[in-house]
This record gives sequence, C-alpha cells and structure tokens, in this order.
Amino acid sequence: MIDERKFKALAEMDGSNLVSIYIPTYRSSHNQEDQLRFKNAVKEARSQLEDRGWTQKDAESYLRPAMELLDQPRFWSYLSDGLAVFIGEDFFHQEILPLTFDQYVYIGKQFHLSPLLPVLNGGKRFYLLALSQKELRFFEGDQYSITPMEVGDLVPESMENVFEMSDLKDNLQHHSAGVEGSGNTVYHGQGRGEDDHKKDIKRYFREVNDGLMKLLYDQKIPLILACVDYLHPLYKEVNDYKYLLNDNVSGNPDEDDPVLLHEKAWAIIDGHFKSEYEKEKERFETEMAKNEASASVPDIISSAAYQKVETLFMKKGEHLYGRFNYDDNKTLIHDDYQVDDRDLLDLAAVQTHLNGGKVYLLDREDMPVPTANANAIYRFE
Repeated sequence: MIDERKFKALAEMDGSNLVSIYIPTYRSSHNQEDQLRFKNAVKEARSQLEDRGWTQKDAESYLRPAMELLDQPRFWSYLSDGLAVFIGEDFFHQEILPLTFDQYVYIGKQFHLSPLLPVLNGGKRFYLLALSQKELRFFEGDQYSITPMEVGDLVPESMENVFEMSDLKDNLQHHSAGVEGSGNTVYHGQGRGEDDHKKDIKRYFREVNDGLMKLLYDQKIPLILACVDYLHPLYKEVNDYKYLLNDNVSGNPDEDDPVLLHEKAWAIIDGHFKSEYEKEKERFETEMAKNEASASVPDIISSAAYQKVETLFMKKGEHLYGRFNYDDNKTLIHDDYQVDDRDLLDLAAVQTHLNGGKVYLLDREDMPVPTANANAIYRFE
C-alpha cells in the first residue's frame, strides 16, 4: 500500500513526459476485462505521446514496462478496486489500491496523484485490531469489505506468546478459567492479584502497540479495537497511534468471523466519518463569513501552492488544465488541455496534502459550495 514516503517521492519527480494511468479493477473473476481496460489505457498513453511528436516505436518502447504487465497472469488475479501506474524515463511504479477510479490517462511534467489521497488521508478506510488475551488479528477495511493483514512479524500472537519469550515465564503459571475447553487463560504467579494481572495485560498491549507503530507511524487512518470492554481502556493507556477511536466493537472478537466484525465496525466507523466531515463543512461556512475560506478556484490554486490551505474540498474526478507560475503567482486556465499544462486541481490537492492539510474528494452534492469545483479553508499562522 502506498505510504507518505512513496507519495512524496512520486510528487517530487519531474520530467517532460511522466505518464499516469488509472483504471478501475475488480477484486476477482474479471481479469480479462481488467486487462482489456488497461491495454486500452496504454494505447491512449501511446496516442498522447505521438501527439507530442514521438514516433510509434519510441512511444511503445517507453511504455513497454506497462505492456509487460499484460503478460503476468498472476498479477491480474490479485487486484483490488483500482490500479494506478506511473511511468517515466527508466522508471515504472504500480499501486494496487482499495479505491475505484474513473479511467484516466495523463501525461505531464509531474505525475497526476490526487486520486491516491483517500488512501493517505483515510478516506473511508479503517484499521481494525481484534484483540484478546488469546489471539490477535489485524484487518484493513472500507465501507464494503474487510481484508486480513499479516502482522505476525511485528506483534506477538497472543498474551501467552509474550511471556513465553520473557524471563517472567518461570514466574508465571496459567490455567483455563470459566467453561471447560473455553480457552480463556488467566496468568498469575505466587501472590499475584488483579493489579498484577492488569500489568501483565498492559505489557502485552505495549508490545502490540510498539509493533503496530512500525506499520502505522505515518498513517492517518482511524483504528478501531474489537475487544471486551474492560480491555479497551488498558490498551488506550499504552497506545501511541493518535487515530485510535474512543469507541470499540464490544465483545470477544475471537467468536466473530471477519464479515461480522466488519458489520459491527462499520456501524461505528460510518458515524465517525460523517461526524468528521460535517464538522469541517460547518467550519467552512463559519470561516467563509470571516473571509478565511473561499470557493474561488484560482485563489485556491494559488493559496495551495504557497502552503496556505488547511482543508480542501474538491470535486471528485474533475480536471482543470492550465499553468501556475510560482515566480509571479499567476494562474493561467485553458478551456482545453495543451501540451505541458498541469491539472491545476491536482496541483492544489497534492500541495495541500504535502503541506499538512486535509483533502476531501467529494461528489458535487457533498461540496460545501456545489457550484465550485474546489472549496478551501485557509491556513493563517
């Protein structure tokens, strides 16, 4: 999955003919349709290069790494909702993403990157940590699906595993509690009581947190716990991930399959996303009254370029071609794409993100000012 480091590297690349290709894909059983869609997108990229004066032979050579993907059947059998491909001189990069895209081919001096932002900003994605003393499972989900993630090389598999690897093993005993065969384990030593047991749990949770932070250190995606209620505050005490939700999926997660966990988690997560967006939308209206927000697209492009946009609301799938000159802060907008134009909405979104702002890609009816393709809350320092 793309992370901030890879996104920044792509954003910093500069060249005269950087190719960005986006296509929607299926998660399974439609690989021939996906391949055909991708093949057509590569043909479109070749046509655009030829319009720039390239020979067919040179264009095909430049795009060869993309065409070679079509000869990898296994690749097309393990896709998600969208595929993004980036091509430059001696450069090729692909991202399989849990996002669906409109098919789009763009060639310019920079890569077209704004469709990736929902992954980095969270979008409607979330992480779920199903946590008990007996077992740990980690998932990535969105509104429609949930996928297990392998984290066994980062975190202990269970509380028992922590103490098996520690010098406390010799001092601890454990026995099965509750219904025979339930597998519920209680750890205790000589004279150990409830406070000691909580310390043991927190030690386990601290190792879980430390391992997950190696994965989540630069993420902004909400994390929800699935656990019995008394474990939630214990995990919060050791947690370092600032996007951990205050609510948890209540109950022993060991008894739930991923589909049921997703259903329970989404009931909580959906409300979180709606609440977060509504707060930002209300703030936009408040800031507009103070002239600290705007629906003027040229002003927003300039402000984003100079690190002055805190929150950007942008119409999903919209493009605005032209040029922005940093030297004189001038924005030139064209009715149609011209060679060496930049998608100025993409520029605004990418720069807002790189400078620490929040970007929402929205349907028109969800925009604070639906008549404009970009709305922004400005940053004042």
